Amino acid sequence: MTIFKGDMYFQLDDFPFYIDRYTIRKNEAIPSHTHDFVELVFVVEGSAMHEMSGHTYQLAAGNVFVVEPNVYHSYKCEPDKETVVYNVLFDAAFLQREMEVLQQMPSFIDFFYLVPFLRKSQSFVPYHPLQPSQKVHIQAHLQTIYDEFKQRRDGYQLVIKTRLIECLVWLSRFHQENREAEHRPGIGDRAWMESIVNFVDQHYYQPLTLQQLSRLSGMSVSSFTAKFKEAAGMSLLDYKHTVQVRHASTLLRTTDKKVLDIAHETGFGDISFFNRIFRKHTGFSPREFRSSSPRPS
Repeated sequence: MTIFKGDMYFQLDDFPFYIDRYTIRKNEAIPSHTHDFVELVFVVEGSAMHEMSGHTYQLAAGNVFVVEPNVYHSYKCEPDKETVVYNVLFDAAFLQREMEVLQQMPSFIDFFYLVPFLRKSQSFVPYHPLQPSQKVHIQAHLQTIYDEFKQRRDGYQLVIKTRLIECLVWLSRFHQENREAEHRPGIGDRAWMESIVNFVDQHYYQPLTLQQLSRLSGMSVSSFTAKFKEAAGMSLLDYKHTVQVRHASTLLRTTDKKVLDIAHETGFGDISFFNRIFRKHTGFSPREFRSSSPRPS
């Protein structure tokens, strides 16, 4: 299977971004592939089958979704109509500072991180079908980004980054608005909770909250708390801290990174809080743990 690398698309090291308006021809099949960058896809028109994470879905105009790095997916266009999509490719570090702000928005976490992960459940459709007015709004932003990228006039990089941030904010808002009229996907509570637990395992460094996850699950906070504890054996906060400390312990043992950097890398914004939680879980401060742990040979 094909693995696409960012340097195939990103012409400037300090601007790892690429956009294209691509037409999938009638009956065209795009073989299974993955990439080491983030891909945002917006379907302008047409219809195609999209296989992702072992499941096949029908794409339609107005669908928008995120494909994270290292996820295999493929396309097969319908025989009677072409499908037009915007492909927005960027390195995870492209919006690093802006992401820190965006991650304070629960709706952004839902759209950008949680929903793509939960596509692993066959009953969960990982696309956001935008309303007509929403589709027009996002398409206008993407067309501006596309024009700026192709023409490359003075200041185009600033315009692109600004418009992309606006797109992510608007998509997060639309996602929240549209979900309010929907019910949680029809999968069992146990399977749903196992997906949430697995998500925390992989996204422990994100600012996940009880209120955010319970709302996404369509449960009250009290019901979500009970069901999560049943699935994980502890509360959401304790479980998240356990995973964070486990990863921090590995970094302390195997790297020479500063304790402050490890705290930030594992999702602790405050070093004093990191020290307190680490001692609670291990009985040692991070520095004591590092000095007492054998280094790998």
